[in-house]
Amino acid sequence: MSAQLAEQNYRRNLRGELVTINDRYLRAKDVVEKCGVSRAQIYRLMGELKFPKSFNISTSIVVWLEADIEEFMRLGAEKFREVYGQTVEVQ
Repeated sequence: MSAQLAEQNYRRNLRGELVTINDRYLRAKDVVEKCGVSRAQIYRLMGELKFPKSFNISTSIVVWLEADIEEFMRLGAEKFREVYGQTVEVQ
């Protein structure tokens, strides 16, 4: 398998950077604490494409990339949708 083909299969953050072993994943309770919003609010915003997409890393564990959460916090919900709404929907 070529390096270019292998690279296409790796997960990327919202900015398009490859996720590495050094990137942190946050569980829902960590995201709630970091963002200051409820879990229900997070899922509502996700449904409106105003919050980063979560990933299932097992059948019962949902996580978010810390870099994506920080990007959300930098932009805010409305601007996040403007910038990443299409990207979040496609993933």
